[in-house]
Amino acid sequence: MMKGISILWIVFFHFFHAYNNGRFPWLLGFGNFYAWLVEQHSGSILGTISTALEGIAAVVFERGSQAVGVFIVLSGFGLAYSLAGSGVQPGGWNSWYRRRLLRLFPIYWLAHLIYLVSPFMDRQDPIDFRFVLSLLGDRFYPAETVFYYLVPAWWFFGLLLQLYLFFPLLSRLLDKAGEVKFLVLCGVFTLLSRYLLSEVLEANGNYAQGAFFGARLWEFAFGMVIGRRYFLRTGETERRLFSWRASGAGIVIYILGAYSYQPTFTNIFTDMLIGTGLFIIIAHAAVRMDRWPAAARLLSSVGVYSYSLYLLHQPYAIYFGKLLREFEMPAYIAISCAITAIMTVGTMPLEKYTNRFAGRLFGG
Repeated sequence: MMKGISILWIVFFHFFHAYNNGRFPWLLGFGNFYAWLVEQHSGSILGTISTALEGIAAVVFERGSQAVGVFIVLSGFGLAYSLAGSGVQPGGWNSWYRRRLLRLFPIYWLAHLIYLVSPFMDRQDPIDFRFVLSLLGDRFYPAETVFYYLVPAWWFFGLLLQLYLFFPLLSRLLDKAGEVKFLVLCGVFTLLSRYLLSEVLEANGNYAQGAFFGARLWEFAFGMVIGRRYFLRTGETERRLFSWRASGAGIVIYILGAYSYQPTFTNIFTDMLIGTGLFIIIAHAAVRMDRWPAAARLLSSVGVYSYSLYLLHQPYAIYFGKLLREFEMPAYIAISCAITAIMTVGTMPLEKYTNRFAGRLFGG
């Protein structure tokens, strides 16, 4: 269910990013929000309430890209959880790599084909040698030219490849060092990587965002520890993770992350704080969704097939988001929700049958 919440938030972010076009400022601080509200004041109470609600919606949509950090945590969680339960299957790590690549690449290649032939897509980059690099999975070097090429959201694919490559080493380190030392080592490595990239080497910012896996290692490592603990000590982990203390801590961590995004050294903490805090917040939101079984089942289904929706949604979201710029916020939300529902329903069977076909073709 957490994947379902996260992917829908990301989709709505891309819709809103295309739709906004300067209509709403970056309403991060309460002072900014209040100043904008005063500027938009219509003179009536109902008008002020309506404007405030639109501003709140904008604040929520503007932060959708941050849910990528939750996906990084969940990736580490899922891999560590499955390994704690079954260990490496016959064939060792070679077999494990094969299954992972078989899961990642076929629908990724199909997304490239769909990009080439589908109508109603926003296209900004030419088809050149980078298309071949992207097909091979190179979304990380050179980061200046390939990271956001064609479909910017695909940068996450390159990060996943790097994290999967080093997962056996990380798994062994977790076994040897224990959870606390493992997190300390990964945290230090993440902060040092981000500091060196931004402050010393002055590298392109895409490397710190994910072109170099070390800059996002903490989120993945945090997920590994939670996944391992959840399998080995399910009851204890649930009690701690879903306590009110954890909820409060998640909110505080997220706020610290949001306000650390400054043109100073504090931005080396931003992604690790936001990813950790949002994971806890969305985990609590998912648990509370169980009160509405129908919605919970729907979000869980979306989460199961979130990978294909992630790969395919952005060019459509940008295309239709631009077309909706003339609409007021309520109409925009309604139409974007309808388009998102269509995309979601379309990508579910696409991923299901692509995986089935790839499994038969390659014996996965």
